[in-house]
Amino acid sequence: MQILDCTFRDGGYYTDWNFSNEVLNKYLNAVSKLPISIVELGYISNKRDQNGPFFHLDKTLLSKTKSKLRNNQKVFAMINFKEISNSNDLYKLLANKQKYLDGVRFAINPKDVVKFLKIILPVKKKIKGLSFNVNLMYASKWYNKKNFIVNILSKLKNKVDTIAFVDSYGALTPKETYELFEEVYKHKNSQFKIGCHFHNNCGLALANSIIAKNYNCDVIDTTFRGMGRGAGNAETELLLAIDNLTRKKIDGFELTDLLDDLEEMKNNLKWGSSFPYAFAARNGFSQSLIMDLIQKRRLDPGTAVNVIAKSSQVKKVKFENLKTFSRFKKSKSTPILIGGGPSFKNYGEYFFDKIDKNIFIILSGSRALFNLISLNKKVKNPIILIASGSEFKKINLKLLRKLKLYGIIAEKEFIPGNIKLNFRMLKSNSVAINPVLLTGLAVLSNGLKKLDFAFFDGSPQSKKDKIVMEETNNAINFLNKKGLNMRSLTKNYLNIQNQNLWI
Repeated sequence: MQILDCTFRDGGYYTDWNFSNEVLNKYLNAVSKLPISIVELGYISNKRDQNGPFFHLDKTLLSKTKSKLRNNQKVFAMINFKEISNSNDLYKLLANKQKYLDGVRFAINPKDVVKFLKIILPVKKKIKGLSFNVNLMYASKWYNKKNFIVNILSKLKNKVDTIAFVDSYGALTPKETYELFEEVYKHKNSQFKIGCHFHNNCGLALANSIIAKNYNCDVIDTTFRGMGRGAGNAETELLLAIDNLTRKKIDGFELTDLLDDLEEMKNNLKWGSSFPYAFAARNGFSQSLIMDLIQKRRLDPGTAVNVIAKSSQVKKVKFENLKTFSRFKKSKSTPILIGGGPSFKNYGEYFFDKIDKNIFIILSGSRALFNLISLNKKVKNPIILIASGSEFKKINLKLLRKLKLYGIIAEKEFIPGNIKLNFRMLKSNSVAINPVLLTGLAVLSNGLKKLDFAFFDGSPQSKKDKIVMEETNNAINFLNKKGLNMRSLTKNYLNIQNQNLWI
């Protein structure tokens, strides 16, 4: 059995592939003294994004890692197969890094095997001495399909060095894992190694890894503290402790030092198995979906369970009670959407003195609402509140009744059943979508073509804020394609034109 530790590669989903030099040194010092055979350090990518150095591995980082590890330890990287169009792209990506790498891995949908082989085989011939490996995704969908497994193995043998089976949804039970490897090992031969990568949605990643080990699985993927996308993975340190051979080779304080740092990260970033992750896994929903819903915090975990079951049913966003918003629809002024930025508390009074009293003000959620209340100013503008996801749970309904709201735009799924409010309610069939997206679609549904923005500060205080900011700009791009003309009246982070309100 070989252990492939992919802490930085898989854990990067929580840090945007940014890890400090201090953490890297602690990691390499610990791993170099442990019976770990392969380190998958991160991704190799030319994609233009905001991800950190462990998504864009370069010669410097790879060389440093090589120099710190033992001679018999290998360094791997993963390549996102979706980013590769042809063999030339792949060769250019690897050409100047091959001397620092021992192997690369590609996570692919089994239906793409033929396309995958067509791209990698010419490169494999050119780059000698580099191990090419494949991770077959979505094992929980086909673990018991014998003909499917035989067909996949026959296509890949002699073409790649390791075929790893990935429980992408973290849904496999030990019994199902047993069935998978029972079938796989009927057809295993010396022409390729077998690997496994289990996600921990149901808290079973380690148990499933041990079953794979008992079937003499050649390479087992793990991460320290189970750090990884969504619920994470099987824990490296626990597999080392359980295995009779590896636990005898654990020595030194370096491991404890590393685990202490990662435990602190885990407390802050909150990965690990949970009811929503387990529910998502066993009902065939990806962990990336539930990870997004929980991290963005428009939904509490309990509500997220309902969302993942219903979100796929919404094909097109539609609104009920459009007629009740007749004044909004006939408005000749461009409505202004207020973000949750703290600058609203500082400059909101000047803002209302500057704008026409007939302009509709749309509050993007509870943050904007509370910032408005903190102004302690009588506002004459008609006000609309956006309530996407679980926003109603954050707002005292008695407070809403005291405000002279024109109306609320809310998602039907999350409107409290006992709510009794005396103003208009525009109901959407959407499920926990971004509040800017919900606003823009409501504006377009009312026949309006323009929307102004204010107080979208762009000063993230947490990982959650960064995720929501990125999602908001995606919403902006979508609405722009739908024909909505947008501009911002204050300093902002949005991908739209800025028109300085104060000039």
